[in-house]
Amino acid sequence: MRAPILLLITCLLGLYSSKAQEFAIGAKGGLNYYTIGDINSRANSIATMDEDELFSPNKELGYQFGGYFTVEYGRFFLRPEIVYLSSKNSYDFPDKTAYWKTSRIEVPVLAGFEIFDPVSIYLGPGFNFYNDTTLDGVQVTSYSDGGPDLDKTTVNFSFGVMVRFGRFGVDLRYEQGLKETEEELLDIIHSAYGVNLADLKAYKPNMLRLSVFIDIFRTNPDDLDGFFSNLFRSNKCHCPYN
Repeated sequence: MRAPILLLITCLLGLYSSKAQEFAIGAKGGLNYYTIGDINSRANSIATMDEDELFSPNKELGYQFGGYFTVEYGRFFLRPEIVYLSSKNSYDFPDKTAYWKTSRIEVPVLAGFEIFDPVSIYLGPGFNFYNDTTLDGVQVTSYSDGGPDLDKTTVNFSFGVMVRFGRFGVDLRYEQGLKETEEELLDIIHSAYGVNLADLKAYKPNMLRLSVFIDIFRTNPDDLDGFFSNLFRSNKCHCPYN
């Protein structure tokens, strides 16, 4: 967790010291679709199954919210963010639907370019910190230690397009995980879901995200430079209003 935070702080300090044209702090929120791996139910793990059966995940709507800091250099910009994401999928097993739930904190560091007013494109890495990931019906047995057992910290790569209307905007983003997960054996409660021993196939997680955002505060470096320089004027009250 420390490395991305230090990277973000260093980035922000560097951006302030440079003569950027404009700064903005804002909030964002929206929806997402998360893609995970197939589950292969092993043949002969229960008496009624003669062949393997493959179950593909259904994408359920998830949500996200967070904040950002944007620094613009003409048509170029840098945009560190911090975002909370909650995602959901499901598997239609023979007897009952099992839901996959996960959440994480993401710290993307994005670089972009305004191709024409009001449309911009961007890309950059994102640093992820996952909470527990759960799948309904998974149990701890001699065959499996539960699961899904996924990395708690990962890195993804994102690219997208945003359209700005004054202080407001819309952001469409695609992200791809850089590392593939490992295949994992799951032991699922057969009496409830109709599946027993099953393999969660390896996959590279990816997500499609749509969000809206608003600049809560926006200024330019001349305003900031004037404000901070006035704070240190030699006057009695040391305030920027004299």
